[in-house]
Amino acid sequence: MTVRKEGIKVNEIAHRYLYWQLIEHYVLHKQFRLLALHDTQAWLEDDSVKPRRIIRLVYSEVDWSNRLKRDISHAKQQFESIYKQLGIWKMQGENIYVMSQPPIDSWEDALTPFEVKGNKGTIRNLALHSSVEEYQTVLDQELANDGVPPLRILSSEEDMMQAIERIRGQVKQINSTRRQNEEKMLQFGKPRFIYALLLSFVVMFFLLETNGGSTNIQVLIDYGAKYNPLIVEGEWWRLVTSMFLHIGLMHLAFNAMALFFLGTAVEQLFGSFRFLIIYFAAGLFGSIVSFAFNDYVSAGASGALFGCFGALLYFGLKHPTLFFRTLGKNILLLLGFNLVLGFIVPGIDNGAHIGGLIGGFLMAALVKMPKEKKKTPFYLSMSALILYVIASLTLVYFGQQQANASPELAVLEGQRLLEAGQYEEAQVFITNGLEIDGRQPQLLFMQAYLDIQQERVQEAKEHLEKALQEQQAFPEAWFNLTLIHIEQENYEQAKETIQQAIQYGEDSQIPDMDYYYEIEQQINEQLASSS
Repeated sequence: MTVRKEGIKVNEIAHRYLYWQLIEHYVLHKQFRLLALHDTQAWLEDDSVKPRRIIRLVYSEVDWSNRLKRDISHAKQQFESIYKQLGIWKMQGENIYVMSQPPIDSWEDALTPFEVKGNKGTIRNLALHSSVEEYQTVLDQELANDGVPPLRILSSEEDMMQAIERIRGQVKQINSTRRQNEEKMLQFGKPRFIYALLLSFVVMFFLLETNGGSTNIQVLIDYGAKYNPLIVEGEWWRLVTSMFLHIGLMHLAFNAMALFFLGTAVEQLFGSFRFLIIYFAAGLFGSIVSFAFNDYVSAGASGALFGCFGALLYFGLKHPTLFFRTLGKNILLLLGFNLVLGFIVPGIDNGAHIGGLIGGFLMAALVKMPKEKKKTPFYLSMSALILYVIASLTLVYFGQQQANASPELAVLEGQRLLEAGQYEEAQVFITNGLEIDGRQPQLLFMQAYLDIQQERVQEAKEHLEKALQEQQAFPEAWFNLTLIHIEQENYEQAKETIQQAIQYGEDSQIPDMDYYYEIEQQINEQLASSS
C-alpha cells in the first residue's frame, strides 16, 4: 500500500491497525507479558527465553532522522531502566517503529543496534513503513522466528477502528487475568500458623526468663536447647525443641520479626500445610547440621527461618520473572547479608543457617507449590526427599562420631555437671575426655578440682602444672595452684603463682580480681612476718 497525501486519514488508521495487529500477535499468540501499553507505544516481555527478550513497539510519524535518533537514544535509557527493574543478568530485544513513511532525509544509519549499559545485551532497531508489503518483508527477514502472520488491512476505516478496540480489550483482559493469577499465586494461603509459632516463641521465652534467664546455659539445657552430650545420650528431641527457645530478648525480637515477614510470604505462597512441613523439616535439618559441626549449646528458630529463604528460592526457580519483580532482590540481599553476618560475627550458628536453607529448598521441591504450571517431575521430588534423608542420617552419624572423639564436649558436660555439684557424673566425662586428649587444659583444670575435693592435693598440683604448660594464660589455674602452695606453706612459690594469676586475670578482665589481690596481700604479709 502506498500512501498519498490526500489519503492520510485512512492511511493513519491503517498503520495504527497494523501496529495493534503486532501487539495482538505477541500478547495473544506468543504469550508475551505486557509491561506497558499506550496508544502509540507498547513494551512486551518474553520470559521464556534466555537472555530475557524485551520488545518496544512504537507507532510514530518521524519526519526527520534527527528526531528518530533522539527517540532511539531515549529508548536506550528506557531499556536500561527496564533491565535494572527486572533484575536480570542479560537481555535481548527489538525497538520496532511502525510509521506510514520513513524520514525524508537519510535515516538508515540511525537504526544501528545499541548495547545495554555494561554489555548486558544488544537491542536491534527496526522500521516498518510505507506499505503492508514492506512491513512483511522486514518482518520475514528480521523476525522470521516470531511467526508473525501476514498483516492485513480491512476494507473500511470503521472496521479497522472496531478491530483496534477489540484487540485493545482482549490485550487488557489477558493482562488483567495474568495479574489476577499472579496475585492468587502470591496469596494462595492465609497466614495462620505463623501466629501460633510467634506465640510459642513468647511463651517459651517467658518460661526461660522466669526460671533463671534465657541466657543461662543450664536453664537453656533444662528446657531443651541443642546440647550435643545429651543428644548423644538419647535426647534427640532437642533437635526440635531448640527451635522454640531464644537466647536473650534481641535474639527473640530478630527471629520473631523474620518469621513474621518470611513466614507470611511462604505460608501465603505454599499454603499452611506445606508451610509447616517446610518450616519444621528445615529447622530439623538445620539442627542436625549444627549437631554435626557445632559443639556448643545453641537454640533458636534460625534454621527454620532460613528454610523459608530456601522455599522462596524454590519459588524463584519456578517463577523467576515474578520472583524478581516482587520479592527477589530484597530476599537475595537479606539472605546474603545474614550469611555473611554468620561468618563474621562470633557466636552465630551458621551451620544451622546453611542447613536450614538447604533443608527448606529440598522440602519445597518435595511438597511443590500449589497449582504449579510446570510441575516438578516426580523423580526430582523423590530425589529431594531421598537426599534429605540420606544427608540427615549421614550428618547424625558424623555428629555422633565427633561427639565420641571430642574433648571439647567433655569440657562442656564436665563443667555443667561440676557447677551442678554432680561430681561423680562429671568424673566420668573428664576421664573419658582426658583419654582422648590428655593435654586438654580445661579438662586438666577440672580434674585438679576433683582431686582437691577428694584431698588428693599432690595429684591436683600435678594436673594444674600440666594444664599451665599447655595454656599459660589461665588465671584460674594459676590461682588454684597458689592455694595449693599456701596450704603446703610454700609462700615464695605462692607469690610467683599469684602474680601470674593477677597478670593473666587483668588481661582477661575476670570479675573476681579483688579476691586475687586479697590473697596476694596475705602472701606478702606472711612473707614479711617470716623474714
